[in-house]
Amino acid sequence: MKRPTPHVCRWSDSQQLPRRRATLGVGSWLRALLGVFVFGSSLFAQAATWPSEAPPRPLPAREVKFPPYEIRTLANGMQVIVVPHHEQPSVAMRLLVRAGAAQDPEKKAGVSYLTAHMLDQGTRTRSAERIADDIDTIGGLLSTGAAADVTFANVIVMKDSFAVGMGQLYDIVHDPAFAMEEIERQKEQAISSLRVNGDDPDYVAGALIDRLVFGFHPYGLPGSGTPETLSVIAREDLQAFHARYFVPNNMILAVVGDVTGEEAFAMADQVFGRWPRAELTPSKPPDPPPPTRRIVIVDKPDSVQTEIRVGQLAIPRKHPDFLAWDLTVKILGGEGANRLHQVLRSQRGLTYGASADVDAMKDAGDYIADTDTRTETTGEALRLMVEEFSKLQRQRVFERELADAQAYLAGSFPLTIETPDQIAAQILNTVFYELPVQDLATYRERLLAVTPDDVQRVARQYIHPDRLSIVLVGNARAFIPQLQAVGFTDFEVIPLSQLDLMSATLRKDEKRAFKSFEPFGSFERPRVSRAAYSEQQANPRSGGAGEGGQRGAGTNPNGSNDRNGPNASNDSNASSDSNGLALLRQVVDAKGGLKALKGVRTVVADAETRILTQQPIASTTRTYVVYPDRFRVDATIPDPSGAARAAEVTQTYNAGRAWIKDPSGVHDPPPEMLGDFAASVRRDTFPMLIDAAEGRLTVRRLADEGSGAQALRVLEVRGPNLNPVRLYVDRDNLIAKQTYAIPGPDGRPGTTEEVYSDYRTVMGIRVPFETQLTRAGSPVLKRTLTKVAFNTSIEPSTFDKPR
Repeated sequence: MKRPTPHVCRWSDSQQLPRRRATLGVGSWLRALLGVFVFGSSLFAQAATWPSEAPPRPLPAREVKFPPYEIRTLANGMQVIVVPHHEQPSVAMRLLVRAGAAQDPEKKAGVSYLTAHMLDQGTRTRSAERIADDIDTIGGLLSTGAAADVTFANVIVMKDSFAVGMGQLYDIVHDPAFAMEEIERQKEQAISSLRVNGDDPDYVAGALIDRLVFGFHPYGLPGSGTPETLSVIAREDLQAFHARYFVPNNMILAVVGDVTGEEAFAMADQVFGRWPRAELTPSKPPDPPPPTRRIVIVDKPDSVQTEIRVGQLAIPRKHPDFLAWDLTVKILGGEGANRLHQVLRSQRGLTYGASADVDAMKDAGDYIADTDTRTETTGEALRLMVEEFSKLQRQRVFERELADAQAYLAGSFPLTIETPDQIAAQILNTVFYELPVQDLATYRERLLAVTPDDVQRVARQYIHPDRLSIVLVGNARAFIPQLQAVGFTDFEVIPLSQLDLMSATLRKDEKRAFKSFEPFGSFERPRVSRAAYSEQQANPRSGGAGEGGQRGAGTNPNGSNDRNGPNASNDSNASSDSNGLALLRQVVDAKGGLKALKGVRTVVADAETRILTQQPIASTTRTYVVYPDRFRVDATIPDPSGAARAAEVTQTYNAGRAWIKDPSGVHDPPPEMLGDFAASVRRDTFPMLIDAAEGRLTVRRLADEGSGAQALRVLEVRGPNLNPVRLYVDRDNLIAKQTYAIPGPDGRPGTTEEVYSDYRTVMGIRVPFETQLTRAGSPVLKRTLTKVAFNTSIEPSTFDKPR
């Protein structure tokens, strides 16, 4: 993936969907069968129909011996690493300064970039032309640059020019002239390049995803600056950056090649030892924001394809989980495995390529998946990408899949240490990140020791599919309806000409970001900012019915929906506590966001169910829901009489009325079953969470259940027509279980518990695919979802009672 500012210092250079159910009240196995349903679906890629065969196993990896090395610290504090490597008559010198874009002054992004590019543009004794001529004369190479955490200068020369090369390296890093005419020339070139890049969807998508993931942490800002920040950088800024950070006790020098250790250390001390150490005043940038779901669309109407980036905050390079984590992301979209490529290109033909990559720096890291696709397939490609994140997070990887990724990395590792310059880069990265240098020699052994369990652990810990940052750059008018159709409804649209990465709103014209509506042709849609949503939670009675506000609220005892009636008071939240509201916000966001929940109008879901009687009974069901108060469940079950032919049973609830169809005919349910139907409507997760978020129900935070990693936070929801429901929330803010009381066969209340697992993302909403229902401590049924569709057309006659 092309990122706007390459980072050189790297190793290699619970809750449920709507539920309408008849609950267990009369003890019949039929009511048990239809007693609970939670909607969800798995959207699988279409399998290829042509013959295929597995590739051959990789050849055994040949033995690799990392060359010996030695590390010393000069009297002035400079670390020097020497790696003798006599295969070629050349010497590579790499010098790192522990300061890069992360240390740029506030509002002056690009200082480190300009400083680095000025190093070889003249010193106090030599002009830029003289520097270039001198290195060419000895057949050497010289380069400078900057990344997120470092500024660097590299010199490669033949063995007989070792002393000359070391002297040139010292000259450019110690005595840069920072001539005004050169500064202006470099700024003009950088600004011109940025303006060209500003019209490149690939560059824009890469820069914007960094900004979303890292926020205003320097890792999220363009390392080369912006036209606005570069224009205000003065010569004094470069001089101050150089004086503060270019000191020997803030540097690492690696010397690799056809020299002995004593030769190299002696030369380094002779040339750099005269540079006195200085007091360091390290700066601490702000912490990156926690992962948060945000979708930003950059509108470029002339685009014929869409650049897609999906990513999230992850771990820094020094983290002990890095090796397992790097393999995990390789399985998602890297060399040797690449699920994204298989699904998006091989199976669906949506793109020429897709990948995912880890970028691990000193303070933090991220992982980004990227692809591009035709405008007309944007929605499908994005849905499949997010689904692959979710699958990797919830499912154990195959051993062959992991082995392929390990084989590729283990086999390619020798290629990264073939030349002196490559060896120097490996050593420098290891020392810079304060890792054990001896780990280089054991890289392959440690890599091959990673197990599928290790991958599953880090995937569950660091992948949060409900909190992904998403960027799309392309013709927004053409693909936004696709996003809405697959469940991505909470997004921002910014014209490319208005994009400003340095703005808190990402817009040059910040006033536009707070308009109530974002006009966009025929799909003009209300926009609710995150700040507005937070205000609604803190002050629920401030209103905010918003989009979809006429469904699922204020349900009367008979199941009808009368928001303006006496039972629809907004005062039901008067006793809500702040801790409960804070947890509720997290649950709603983890579920997919308030707008996504309110956007669901209909549901059609299929499931496989087992009634856990003495002789378990299997059944298949199809459920239809039309909000706010209609549902139907069609079930195919074994005939209770033992006949070979299965029985067809239907239960339907329609705004306070109900009917049942079974082998005996069509008839009304008993009163207690009708009450169960109405109660299940009121406990439906979607309207319950919406009503709680908008102040029509009371929420309270109760004492946690359990301790340690298994602890569950408990949220109680109640209202004028909703008996208390307790939601048990796990560390990912998903509802792990739900409890409530309903009358048992003896008429006395009994506790019903629904336990949810196997969460998957369906059209942007988290769905538990497994549910187990327990009544008074005894297991009653287990249900597995197989298929779901949101917002499909359902004929009104579906709920009419047959004549």
